[in-house]
Amino acid sequence: MKKIIFILPIIGLLLFIACSKDSSKSYEYWNEQINEKAQELTKVLQSVPCKNIEEFEIIQRPYYTYYLVHSSLKSQFEKLQQELDYLQNERNKAAEREGKIFYDTHLMSMPVPDPPLGKVCDNGKAMLRFAHNLSLEEVNLELPKRYKELQEFYKDVACSNPNDWQSHFLRTGCCMEGIAVHKTIRSNEMIEKIQLYNRLTERKLSLEKTSCQGGCPNMARPVQCRDGKPFVEVFKS
Repeated sequence: MKKIIFILPIIGLLLFIACSKDSSKSYEYWNEQINEKAQELTKVLQSVPCKNIEEFEIIQRPYYTYYLVHSSLKSQFEKLQQELDYLQNERNKAAEREGKIFYDTHLMSMPVPDPPLGKVCDNGKAMLRFAHNLSLEEVNLELPKRYKELQEFYKDVACSNPNDWQSHFLRTGCCMEGIAVHKTIRSNEMIEKIQLYNRLTERKLSLEKTSCQGGCPNMARPVQCRDGKPFVEVFKS
């Protein structure tokens, strides 16, 4: 019993020393560790040749990061992802200590949501396809299908209480229209579809070299229920 009592403070001291060492390391140190771990993760994910794309699963992580993971690599992926999460957490702590939070906008800013349209095998590699990969012809084929999906997404969900819904913007050219998202029913899925549609529209505007002049609605009123359907009114402030 005495030996156990004696050993416990030593273990605590070692843990304290280890934590103290981590807390003394700089933002740049942790950023370098993250880059190395991300490269290791990429190398692992690309280690399995792509012969059947259905063997690869799209996995979403925080901050709109998407991975294609082969079924045989899922446990290894999760382990590396946990290690990467730890390093990112330590980097954030270091950034806060050094006053970088909210100031280093280039390094710390949130990315624009960019969900993938799908996945393909390309020269033996599993690849995600995004809106910015598409030609104008491909974008024009995708937009009507995606718009119909959005309009029918909640066709079986009645709007009886407007407080159950929230307003979002859907880009339909240079301007936006309003679209409602239920707060608890498949919310993330619907928001991702809206984001994808917005990226497709932006790709179309870019390829057509459209110059938007402004003057569009930039505000949305709270959702209203009309004839059992959610309705969002947009206006210019």
